[in-house]
Amino acid sequence: MFVPRPHLCNLLQRERRRLQLLCAPAGYGKTALLREYVRGARGRVVWMSLGGQSQSLASLCALLAGELGVAPDTRPDALIELTGLTSSRAGSLPQLTAFRCGSEPARDGSLPGDESSKVRLVFDDLPAEMPDDLNHWFDQLLSLYNPHLQVLVTCRQRPDWNLPRLMLAGELLELGARQLALRPDEFESLVSLIAPHTDTASRESLWHATGGWCAGVRLLPSALLGQYLERELLSRLSDEQQEVLFSLAHLSKASVELCEQLWEGQQGAQRFQSLLDSQAFMFPIDHQPGWFRLLPAVANALQGRLGGVALNRLRLRACRLLSVLGHVDDAVEQALSADQPEVAANYMERLWLSWILNERHLGQFMDWRERIDPQLLQSSPRLIYLCAKALLFSGRLDETEACLQRLGRFLPMPDPQRNQRLLANWQALYGNLHALRGNAEPARRHCHAALRDLTAQDWLSVLLCHCTLARIAMKTGELNEAQVLLEHSLELARRHGNREAEVLVNTDRVQLMMLQGQSGLAQSLLRTELAQLNVRRTQPYPLIGRLLFLQGEWLLQQGRLVEAEQVAQSGLLQVRDCCAPFVLNGYLLLSEIASRNDIPEKAHLLLYEAERRMHWAKIDRAFFQAPLAEQKARMLAREQGEDGDKPVRATAVTDYQDGLTPREVSVLRLLAEGMSVREVGSRLFISVNTVKTHAKNINVKLGACRRTQAINSAKAMGILA
Repeated sequence: MFVPRPHLCNLLQRERRRLQLLCAPAGYGKTALLREYVRGARGRVVWMSLGGQSQSLASLCALLAGELGVAPDTRPDALIELTGLTSSRAGSLPQLTAFRCGSEPARDGSLPGDESSKVRLVFDDLPAEMPDDLNHWFDQLLSLYNPHLQVLVTCRQRPDWNLPRLMLAGELLELGARQLALRPDEFESLVSLIAPHTDTASRESLWHATGGWCAGVRLLPSALLGQYLERELLSRLSDEQQEVLFSLAHLSKASVELCEQLWEGQQGAQRFQSLLDSQAFMFPIDHQPGWFRLLPAVANALQGRLGGVALNRLRLRACRLLSVLGHVDDAVEQALSADQPEVAANYMERLWLSWILNERHLGQFMDWRERIDPQLLQSSPRLIYLCAKALLFSGRLDETEACLQRLGRFLPMPDPQRNQRLLANWQALYGNLHALRGNAEPARRHCHAALRDLTAQDWLSVLLCHCTLARIAMKTGELNEAQVLLEHSLELARRHGNREAEVLVNTDRVQLMMLQGQSGLAQSLLRTELAQLNVRRTQPYPLIGRLLFLQGEWLLQQGRLVEAEQVAQSGLLQVRDCCAPFVLNGYLLLSEIASRNDIPEKAHLLLYEAERRMHWAKIDRAFFQAPLAEQKARMLAREQGEDGDKPVRATAVTDYQDGLTPREVSVLRLLAEGMSVREVGSRLFISVNTVKTHAKNINVKLGACRRTQAINSAKAMGILA
């Protein structure tokens, strides 16, 4: 089955470099792409299928001579000259027809237009190792300055040619696995061809296992992937390389330094580097220079090659080395895999408190919590605090409170200053807990009390308090106060160089801008953050998902349903393994889009899936019960023909509120009675500006553009009688 790659064909056509090099592991569609490209190209193509087999200078030149239609014993240097002449006068040698493309030749053998004299030499599946004289011959060929000659090469290992010189001269276009991997839309097309009934969860799992590896997409659902790897990968590796590869299948990451120590005295670094050079499906890890991971589909297929005592020994050694190299989370995982929970708990204490801010780590931490005896996790204040923070961010509020209460067993601390700091950090979490439950006043008290005693070392708790107070201020319409608090939080995150904290603060700032009616600024900030986070990132990243859901909401408010749906779907791919409450926003957004597109069954199915995911993640009902009920009411109103054009309730505030505040309900009720803004202010003893702020917040929360829409929506939801 063939999936067209027009964007890559266009790239090859647009970037007319002397050498176009496609270097990637087996199964990335290198040969298929070149065949697709040359079928649409004008000029002549000489196609050399080398099959990865060893070649000498004499054997390759004999093959080329045969394709050119000249004597097989033609000297190598004469072949280079002949190639240059042939490319200058493409029609002069009628034998050059091994692979003819494009329009028919004219009477003189040439092709019309600028491309008529173009000759493309294709060396398909170049061998990994070539003798020096053959490499020198290629360097001579590529040094020809002839605009009519182009060399295209597919290979699984970068050839030992003078590629830097070509790059500096602007004569090299190199495509690797990252560029050749299927894009999400191409992946969906391929899956629809080979298994059209594959459900969403299976598609997501297949996508993350293969990373767009074409052969993996086709073979992973079958039992043939192991055989494919045996033939296309393992048969090309030495026994020493295979030993390292089978071990790496059980590690989440590897580096030259780690492998040198893991196989001390056995040239571990050289073996690992040889695997990288051989394109053995080892890919760089985002934003971790020098670290690589084996493609998950390949790792899973190879894990059965190592087991028993040898595997356990590997895990324990890797556990110690990873911790020394600063990768404590990977050390914890290896300790648990080696059935050493005590060691894992010991390493967990060394995690930075800010580590959990990366929402991709949150699910990992919660998984560890399920695999470790609770007594071990209650053995120190730091472990209890870490667990409480993870539970809080995961939306498991009752468990958070129970966890926080266990800190009392360690109070008072022997050192008064440590005692004070522990209490302050405890109050910071309690403040956030109360805010999430909708208890604004206790939340304020705890946060302000915590801020009095928190030190510079507790910057993360200071930031948490500021953000909590800002969200409460947004909920009550005190937008100026919220802006000041968020600006303080942003500065704090930047001064400590914590990118995750900065992004999380900016999500609140986007929400504030939407409440302030600054839609353009909100979209500009979203674009900036997404552009920065998406740079060279290949693994799922929940923070990107959070931002994409906000962008989807913005697009929906602009009436751009198709774009909003695409963005929301992309967001769900980023949060596949995330267990945080904000994941609900993606499903609400997609449900609203389906409802507006008059697909009620799909809209209800998405809400069912959202509720299932909230239950599966054990998220407190306070986070999802009211938003789901509001969306169902909105859909019912649309199905009954009432206010079918109003937008979805903005996800800008769903993280910390479930509906209207009592004061907002009072304002809405008086407005529903027909009172003016000034009359409402007089009745409630508040200023006109405060009434307007409440009215704006009401519209955002109810997804309304006008007062009448807000009133009708509130009636449909049962907020107003």
